Amino acid sequence: MAWGAVQVTASQWISTGIMRIDFQRPAGLVMTADYDIFCQSLTSGQRCVVTGRYSTYFTVEVRNSSGSLANLAFSFQMVGDNYLTL
Repeated sequence: MAWGAVQVTASQWISTGIMRIDFQRPAGLVMTADYDIFCQSLTSGQRCVVTGRYSTYFTVEVRNSSGSLANLAFSFQMVGDNYLTL
């Protein structure tokens, strides 16, 4: 399935240190979870990990330098299958 641009439609902390990010393609919802997410903490010593990939959203866990879950800023990149398999 070709991807094209993806729009983030919502993001929210669903619990301390766990963020849910909803997305949609302009042509409609992505129907598979065939994509990768790369996330990067914006502060040294903190970390973020993708904990779930679904057809319309993904979740990220963020921890501070002490290892505790915390609502901290991070950036991410979403990469999908941009070619059509025949």
